[in-house]
Amino acid sequence: MKELWKVGEVAELTGLTIRTLRYYDQICLFSPSQYTESGHRLYTKADLIRLQPILSLKQMGMSLEEIQLLLSEPEEHTAADILQTQISRVKKEIEVQQKLVAELENALSATRINRMMSISELTKLMEAFKLNKEKYFTKQQLDTMESIFENADKETLKNMEQEFNALNKEIRLEKEKGATPSDKKVQDLAKKWNDIVNAFSEGDRTFRKQAEHFHAENPGNELQYEIDDELYQFINQALNHK
Repeated sequence: MKELWKVGEVAELTGLTIRTLRYYDQICLFSPSQYTESGHRLYTKADLIRLQPILSLKQMGMSLEEIQLLLSEPEEHTAADILQTQISRVKKEIEVQQKLVAELENALSATRINRMMSISELTKLMEAFKLNKEKYFTKQQLDTMESIFENADKETLKNMEQEFNALNKEIRLEKEKGATPSDKKVQDLAKKWNDIVNAFSEGDRTFRKQAEHFHAENPGNELQYEIDDELYQFINQALNHK
């Protein structure tokens, strides 16, 4: 009978991504009991049992912070408390989704009669989509990001995105070649990477943390730019190296 599972095997069993499992380990929500000599994660049967309530609570819609708090202080929360909180949250999410459906139906009607959507209608549609992201970001942060994109030159944005992708590839290549976060070339690349991120977040460190949370719960999204947790940590180590 199998006694140890590698991170890829646990990902396949649970439907989580490897990146998500690594993030859970990073925030001490769910860590493996063992590691190989080379540092690879190894999970036991007891670990898989510990993962089940996390998956169940996440499926109920609880955030990772809420799950962490609940598991660390189980005696402070009754089943009724948890269910009532989730019922209230689901009702709010239903309202958001109903609004989104209504706006999408209006957009569909507009396209079916071959007329352009008005600025007002388009704004309403974008607001409905925005509400879904407000689970992770504040309205002010979303407005700031939107303002940056609206006011920036499109060619400049395109060039920055290309540069950002190129930096990710170059940093990953240096890491694969055995470079360390203390290497000057890695630190120079990391600084350029950080300058681009700060241009969009305006140096808001809270935003950076919320973005990490967003990417962990939405792996493979179009904003991730193929940055997995190990590469992200490698860049952070280079930025914080004294």
